[in-house]
Amino acid sequence: YKRNQDIVRILSGNSEFSYVVSVVDGWNNPNQLTGDKHGRNVAISVAEHFPQTFLASSIKDVINRAKTAASLVDETVNNLSPQYASAVASFLFHGKKEDVIVSVGDVETYLWNGKEWYKPKEISDHWIDPAKYPSNVSRFFGCWERKQYPIFSAEPDVLVIPSDTSVMIATDGIKDVLSIKDINSITQQVSEKTPTNLVEALLKEIEARKTQRDDISILVRF
Repeated sequence: YKRNQDIVRILSGNSEFSYVVSVVDGWNNPNQLTGDKHGRNVAISVAEHFPQTFLASSIKDVINRAKTAASLVDETVNNLSPQYASAVASFLFHGKKEDVIVSVGDVETYLWNGKEWYKPKEISDHWIDPAKYPSNVSRFFGCWERKQYPIFSAEPDVLVIPSDTSVMIATDGIKDVLSIKDINSITQQVSEKTPTNLVEALLKEIEARKTQRDDISILVRF
């Protein structure tokens, strides 16, 4: 796609979490910053620093651990690009028995219940009315000029799931093209439900609809 601000990484973890999945969607205000590099640089910074910060933390409670890590990374982003650039993100930390999903903003996270994908209530897209505020999402890293409004923050949503749960994470551009009902319909048509087959089927339908308006990155663990 014409933009290039999504970052998807799978990194080795530590003795607590064996690997970390990062799906990060960068953005910059085109009226203030030309090109895509500013938003991409913020996304790269978030993808690099959040897993490191979370893994290095000694805080036992995962919610407080995620909040502390998000605050520290938001400060890092502010030093890198204090204005007009931001990123939303979802991270999956894979443990032996449980996974921790940390979401900041509106990256889509779906879980598989054995029959269909569903959006867990613990993870919101934090949509707000752009007619009232200078954004359509209230949580993100960066864009400190917007955080003069109390509604804006980098506070994360946190969800703990069994480590064998199937997960789909996609950047928010997918919502312009496919609803979760569409995603489930496409999934049912895939006879051999491997991650590669599922992603290929979704991307084929996205291309066929020709309504894409943003980067779309999809990661599936099935």
